[in-house]
Amino acid sequence: MKIKMKKLIIAALLVIGISSFAQETQPEKKSNKGQQKEKMSPEQRNQALLDRMTTELKLDASQQEQIKPIIAEQTAKLQAMRDQRMANNAKELTSEERKALMQKRNEEKSATDAKLKAILTPEQFKKMKENEAANREKMREARESRQGGEGRQGGGEDKGNQPQE
Repeated sequence: MKIKMKKLIIAALLVIGISSFAQETQPEKKSNKGQQKEKMSPEQRNQALLDRMTTELKLDASQQEQIKPIIAEQTAKLQAMRDQRMANNAKELTSEERKALMQKRNEEKSATDAKLKAILTPEQFKKMKENEAANREKMREARESRQGGEGRQGGGEDKGNQPQE
């Protein structure tokens, strides 16, 4: 009788161990894309962006070679802006500082777009802008779902819900 109980307990522990081990692997698959991006070097991220643009916009070899340094420059500038923002992370940005950062980012984006527009065909440039808009929408939806739907919906309608000082 004791041998049967021991075998039953060992079998139960084995089943529990296997099932709990199997459950641990599923959440990793869900967030794997974000983790991969973090592990990539800036050069790898630049190459991934160039590869995606090549696929989506059907870039030829000449266009790829012309766009590669533009992507590298853009990445370096964005990283510098991120580093500066992280260095000042201890303080909350005022609305004027935030507007200045947004304006600087928009100027950088406009300069990059002008360079790309000179390289891409009008159809490719239009497709790139459509893809950017779609990506912005996806990010906005993801941000709202993380915040429980309390994000910026409808262009700032939530301003009226905040207490005035």
